[in-house]
Amino acid sequence: MRTLLFALAIFTVSLASPPVAHSAPVHEFHKAAADAYGFYREAFFLLRAGNTQVASLELEEMADQWDGIIKRFGAKPPSVYSNDPAWNKTLVEIKDRISRGLDAAIKGKAKAARKALGPIRKMLSDLRRRNGQINFSDYVDKANAAFKELFKFRYTPPDFNVVEQVDQLRQITAITEYWYEQCLDNAPEALRKDPEFKRLMDDSLYSLSRIWVAIAVKKEANLISILRGLNSSDRILFFRFG
Repeated sequence: MRTLLFALAIFTVSLASPPVAHSAPVHEFHKAAADAYGFYREAFFLLRAGNTQVASLELEEMADQWDGIIKRFGAKPPSVYSNDPAWNKTLVEIKDRISRGLDAAIKGKAKAARKALGPIRKMLSDLRRRNGQINFSDYVDKANAAFKELFKFRYTPPDFNVVEQVDQLRQITAITEYWYEQCLDNAPEALRKDPEFKRLMDDSLYSLSRIWVAIAVKKEANLISILRGLNSSDRILFFRFG
């Protein structure tokens, strides 16, 4: 009898309790964000080339994707993001920047569109970082940031007879190599099997290894040539795979 009464009490409480809003699995959010980010990267590539008309089509797709993300996750973030006070603010600000970028692209203003869209990359990275999340895009961001520092030697090559300048080049080269290797090691399985990605990474790592040779033989022209080639590869890494 006591067991029956206890069961009835639990049943009554369960009926009286409001339904709990379950958060979405985090991988669903990451997948949706990655899909939208693909349109972002493509639009950025087109805007750099001045092709605002086609870029606007990519941004329209991104806007639709992001509206779906806000509808799906805005009020019910995945559990790992649920304590982030800036969660909804970040999603809405990204939506606003997409809208501003799209408006500028439609008007043929490539520079204004890039300015509006530019911060989105860091906003997404910061969102993941402050919630303890990391994905492949974060490794690409690190690799691109490292190469940005390395590429400065393209225009201001070191004096190979000054130890401090050569050491700085060595340090930044090593950091860039490390993050490129991390991109290769942490790429999703499907991407690791992609011949284009594998070729890009193999070629990039080989070119980075040639910098050590240029340092050893103190050849400024070789260093500059290597960095010029790597600059194209670094951009492709982001636009195609980042």
